[in-house]
Amino acid sequence: MPHVKRARASLAACIAAGALSLAVPAPAAAPSRLLVGGDEFRLTLSRATVKPGRVTIQLQNRGEDEHDLRLQRITSRTDAPVARWAVTKPGDVASLTVRLSRGRYRLWCSLPGHRELGMRATLRVSRAH
Repeated sequence: MPHVKRARASLAACIAAGALSLAVPAPAAAPSRLLVGGDEFRLTLSRATVKPGRVTIQLQNRGEDEHDLRLQRITSRTDAPVARWAVTKPGDVASLTVRLSRGRYRLWCSLPGHRELGMRATLRVSRAH
């Protein structure tokens, strides 16, 4: 039985010293958040810069007309938006979580004439903000 006592003592010492640990995966980082307020005729960002990774972007329609939102990387070789939010009615909020890498992104309302009237903004994705 002396070997059992030694094993228990060694186990207790390892636990006390923190040498034995359970491999628990780290929880996924919560996404950054960005609120985009839309009204006639402008987009207002809650902040100009977010960190790379998952970003939850909410379009809050503060206006009297319906609005939507498009997001596109500025240096993209295609004209296709990275993300599209559905048309939102006045007072409604549309939310979407996207993964963004470093760079600059343009946001705009794609309803006829809204972008030209000023419903556009630029978002910067950077480690430092």
